[in-house]
Parts: sequence; C-alpha cells; structure tokens
Amino acid sequence: MNFHYVVLAILLCYAYSQPQIVGGRRRRQKFGMEGLIEMGDEEINAADLRRAGVITDAELRAEDRGSVQRSNIVNEEEAKMAADMASERKPSMVKLPGREEMLMLPDRESVLKFEFFRDFAKEEDIDGQLEQREQAWWGRLYVANFPFSIQFLRGHFGSGPKLAPYTLLLSEPALMCDLTLYDAMMDNQDRVKELKDQGKDVIIVAKRGNCTYGEKAILAESVGADGILYVNDEEGITHPAAPDVREFRDFAPSMISQAEGDYLMNVLQRGGGTIEANFIPIACVDEPKNLKTDKFCLPTSQQERDFEDAIQYGGVVKSSDGIEADFLQAHYGYPLPDGTHSFTFHEGDACESLGDEMVSKHVIVKRGGCSFQNKTLNLAEAGAEVIVIVNNEPFPDRPGVGNLYESLVISSSVVMVGAVQGDAIWKSMKGNGGVTDLTFARDENVRYDIYRQLAALVRKPIGDDGGFPFKKKARATLMENMKKEMKAIGVTKGLWEAYKAAAKKGGVKVSVEL
Repeated sequence: MNFHYVVLAILLCYAYSQPQIVGGRRRRQKFGMEGLIEMGDEEINAADLRRAGVITDAELRAEDRGSVQRSNIVNEEEAKMAADMASERKPSMVKLPGREEMLMLPDRESVLKFEFFRDFAKEEDIDGQLEQREQAWWGRLYVANFPFSIQFLRGHFGSGPKLAPYTLLLSEPALMCDLTLYDAMMDNQDRVKELKDQGKDVIIVAKRGNCTYGEKAILAESVGADGILYVNDEEGITHPAAPDVREFRDFAPSMISQAEGDYLMNVLQRGGGTIEANFIPIACVDEPKNLKTDKFCLPTSQQERDFEDAIQYGGVVKSSDGIEADFLQAHYGYPLPDGTHSFTFHEGDACESLGDEMVSKHVIVKRGGCSFQNKTLNLAEAGAEVIVIVNNEPFPDRPGVGNLYESLVISSSVVMVGAVQGDAIWKSMKGNGGVTDLTFARDENVRYDIYRQLAALVRKPIGDDGGFPFKKKARATLMENMKKEMKAIGVTKGLWEAYKAAAKKGGVKVSVEL
C-alpha cells in the first residue's frame, strides 16, 4: 500500500513538472497567484489572447470573437474585498471558445504582480512610497479641469507612469492603424517632437482595435512618446498586453474604459488635440496603520495624496457689471473654457425638451423643477455649451447625476453659483437687456470641502451627524475655528456669505466682516 502511494506521488510530481502546450507554444505551468495575469474566473476571448501573445494569428482567425466581462475595481470597498481574497486566489486559467482544455497565462508575460500591500509606506519613507508606486497596477487619471477622475489600468508591459504631469496627444487617426494594411500609423508624429522640444512628457491617446497593442506601442516609442493610453473599444477595461515589447523600461502603457475614453477624445478634438494630465497610481492595503486614515486605497506617494487633496473644482466668476461670485464645477459635463463669454438667462426651468427652440451658447438658469441631469441635457440639446445654474441656497454646490456614464453624453460645461451672488447677476442682466459678459477664473481658495461642510451645517438638524452640536458654546467654538481656517486660506466673498448663513442657522453671532 505504501509503495503505491509513493509511485502515485512520483507520477504526480512528474506530471506537474512537464511543460504544457498553450496556443502553439510550450509553457511551464506555475501554481499560486504571484506573478500571474489575474483574470479571476472570467472567460477571455481569442483576440485578447492574441494580444497577449498566447495564441497564434492562425488560431485567432479560426476563433469567433466573443463577449468579454472584465473585473474593474472602482472603489475602496471592492478593493478591500479583493485584498481579503488575495490569499485565496487560484492560478489564472482561461478557456478559449470552442475548446475544452483550460489554459494558463504564464507569469513571464506580465510585469505586474497584482499584490496587495500589508500597509502604506510611512509618510517619511520616500523609497517605500516609490516602490509601492511602481508596483501599483491601477490608478486614477486626473485630466486638467475635468470634473472627475478616470480609472486606468496599467499594461502588462513597460513601466508605471512618472511622478510628473504628462501632455496627452490624440493620435491621428484615432485608431493609430492603417485600415488597409493593418499596420500601426500616426499622421501627426511631428507633434510629438514639438512637445518634447518644449520639455513635455508625452503620452499618445489611441483607440483600441485593428492593430495590436504592441504594434501601436512600438510606433509610439519610436517617435519619442513616453507612453500610450489605449481607449477600449468595448465595455469594460483590461490590462493591455504586448509580450513583444516587454523590454520597454521607460514607457508607460495603460487603458481606460470606452465611455470615459470617448469623452476624453472628444475633449481633445475640441481643444486642439492636447491636454495636461496626471496619472496617480493607487495602492490598496490590508490594514492602514502607517497613515492617519480609514481608507484602504490611496495614492502611493504623499506628493500625490497632497495633489488629490488640493483639487477643489472651484473658482470665481466676474460679470461685466463687476459682480463676483464663487462657482463650483458640476460632477459631470465638459471642462470649463477659458476667457470671457456673453451670457443670456433662460426664463423657464428647462425641465422639458425645448424642441426646436435654440438657446444661447452660454446660458444662466435657476435651480429647481427637475434633476440637474434633465435640466442640463435639455439645454445642451438646444445648443448650450456653458451652463451656469443659480442655486436656491446661499452657497454653490457641485451638481451631480445618478449615473456618471449616462451623463457623459452631456457636452456642455456646467457650474453652479450661490443664490446671493447668482440673483445679483440675474437682476443685473434684466436691466441690461438680458445679457452680461462673464469671465471665469480658477481659484484654489474657493474650497469645495469648506462649502460642503457649511452646507451640511445649514441643511442638517442641530444634533445630527455633520450638523451643529446641541450645545450653543460648542457651536460658537466650531464657527470660530472655521473662521480661522477661512482667514488662513484667504476667504472669498462667496465663502463668507455661506459662513454667515451657517452661523445664523446655528444661532452664532457674527461680530465682524471679513
């Protein structure tokens, strides 16, 4: 009996040590999660395996292109769940359509490790932060003046993004591929050199499809680009793979989703083909003890955590009559254009389709009657490119939508101003034939975080979480501390109006004007 067990063990060890045939190539199987391309329990189509170099061109032509469902960690809760399951991950098995055998993606096809860290690097541990940064396999893309960040996934080849801003350049054609010869091509290669001569780091934005990831990356690198950002051509998001260019060491490949990518490309086409952006890698940990935070996913470096905290999405708008108002950018819509523009006001609530009625390219409308999304969509369809919403409260807010992906079709820029300054602009326009010129300027002192806190004090009942405390002395102390913080940053007129409204709600006397 013991002899049979010994023989069986020897046979099993021999079997597991043999190379396996994967897509016409011999691959050695490796068990355990470390270093494997993580696909979970999903099915992946043949075209993706061709891009990964796991099946041949002949096999790709013989296979039907099927639908794909890919994992997409979008928030801290899901990331924590993934971290909890990390120790239970199985080897990455994939099943090709029309075949019964299960195949394993080899570890040497990827530079990514898909590891979750036990904790963040300490604030003073710069080397540790940079190490985690290079190992991070996903992150957030912050494009200049965008009202939201975009999730990106790193490629299975190349390096991570630099700790510096990039200039995004839209490829011409957007597919970066000759549709006749199926070779990578780029008609605006000279723009890369122009931008590099200006000292800029350049990442080319290209639509996925027709040519392989590797072919596009090789062309991008050959013309001097520092990376490539693929826009997916179907729902979901994946890690682009190109085994033939794994030797790239200072080249950052990544991918974003189709909906957000199409939005980005539309903005690039509007703005001359370039825009500034920062790629912020994210680390997820088991227990955040080294930093004072309750978040499980954060930017890997303190510099980039400070960068995120500094984004306030606000500024000051000034009318031709000299009226100033703080504004906050909506959570959706296009970036706010620079310069001065002539505005008209819309008398109705814009809650119904305006039909054939055309409105001004730049319009002011009052809040109320329907959702922000319906209001702005109706105005956008009637021709509005910039929409200013006047709030019905004494402070601006950031209008939101229920589903960001549905709002990506809104091609207007959307901002909000508070009721006090907004009504003043409205009345001034009525006395001026319904027209005024508005000039917008970004201002880091227009703090969305402070506005949000003041709004909660006004809206919530006393004693509620986020509202005023029950004791009057505690309310006075709270407002005094907020006033000191506002004075330290350089308080704006709009913030002061919101502060006075909150103080009135809390029964706190405001003794001085700022």
